[in-house]
Amino acid sequence: MKGKKEYIVLFILIAALAGYLYLQRTDRVNYEIPQIVAVDAGAITGIQIASRDGKVSLSKKDGSWYIEPMGYPADIAKVGRMLEPITNFTLTDLVSESGSFERYSLGEADRITVKAYAGTELRRSFDLGKAAPTQQHTFVTLPDDNRVFHAMGSFRRDFELAAADLRDMQVLSFPKDEITGVRISAQGKETILTRTEVEPAGEEGESVDKDDASPRRIVWKDAAGVEADKPEVDALLSGLSDLDCEGYLEDLTREQAGDPELTITLTGARDYTLSLHSARDAKTPATSSANDYVFVLPGYRQENIAKSVEKLTARE
Repeated sequence: MKGKKEYIVLFILIAALAGYLYLQRTDRVNYEIPQIVAVDAGAITGIQIASRDGKVSLSKKDGSWYIEPMGYPADIAKVGRMLEPITNFTLTDLVSESGSFERYSLGEADRITVKAYAGTELRRSFDLGKAAPTQQHTFVTLPDDNRVFHAMGSFRRDFELAAADLRDMQVLSFPKDEITGVRISAQGKETILTRTEVEPAGEEGESVDKDDASPRRIVWKDAAGVEADKPEVDALLSGLSDLDCEGYLEDLTREQAGDPELTITLTGARDYTLSLHSARDAKTPATSSANDYVFVLPGYRQENIAKSVEKLTARE
């Protein structure tokens, strides 16, 4: 009987201790994890990012984002990936109160400081460390707070970008089906191709009924009425319709690029142009009607354009 009483007492003590620890933990979580208020993404007009590699400043004007102080257009998708953790910043757990930051990549050498503004008002500020082992959280600290927390999401890589990485790389964009004319100007010669719809061809010796529901065939013809290689025209339009550059030539203006060696003009709802200029330092400067800056195309893009141009102008 005595042994049974001891077990009962021991069980009660264990239950009481477990309950105490649970309550202590609950109180501790409520006390130690700050409740972060969500921020409306549309209200954010400025983002500042600072790290050992330098500072990046972004500003929103007329609904578009720009890299300051030069005012370069920023990649909206990359800015959007920054805004997601900024506006929905959520702390999930306390990690450390020791004030030791290096192991979390939150020391002075490794941390990334993020600040977001609505006008001149600071709406969000935090330091970013490395991704947590869960790969679903990121180590962070708050201003004037030595504690390290888990923030929901793995998003450090979205802020590890230099100003050049944040530039909008799209240099030409248009709907392919809109294009009705192609003009290729190179070495003082022009090749003009016009899109034309023709009746579908019947079998040899067989007449084609005009009331036949078969779709009309699209062909491209030059100024002499000779049919061009349609797959090659389609390849050229596909390559140009959503064209991204490899990078920008910061020290070269459009005027300094000189006269183009090749210009492709596409006619649709408006004209779209791409020009390639004389090579400099093993790079070929390029300009377009959709971008104010001089850029360089990826090598494979430039090669594909050159091949298409060569085939489409071979008869000239």
